[in-house]
Amino acid sequence: MKKLIQLLLFCTVLAVLPLQNTKAEINVRKFFSIGLNLSNGTSDNGSIYLYGPTPVSAYFGPGGSSYGPLTAGTYTVIIYTSAPGSRTFRFNGQAITTSSGSATFNNVSITSTAFASVN
Repeated sequence: MKKLIQLLLFCTVLAVLPLQNTKAEINVRKFFSIGLNLSNGTSDNGSIYLYGPTPVSAYFGPGGSSYGPLTAGTYTVIIYTSAPGSRTFRFNGQAITTSSGSATFNNVSITSTAFASVN
């Protein structure tokens, strides 16, 4: 009888262990952050502004930079560059080609790490 109780107790512990791992995985997700990676394909400097849940106002040089953490949500993104001529600005798959030196991306939903570029 004693061995049966020990076996039952052992099986109960084994059944509860996977539940503890699930709770740990959920807690890890709370600390995961999103950000913005910007690639600057010009030899000139620029700036980027994000208006939304996490405001960002930053300068970047040739090569680019990373920013964050950001809060998921809807943003307006403005990218400027001092590079002369026609440039293509990209943000999360959207592209704007212009010679005005800047591009505005309205109502952009950021739910994971975002990618921007100037070429």
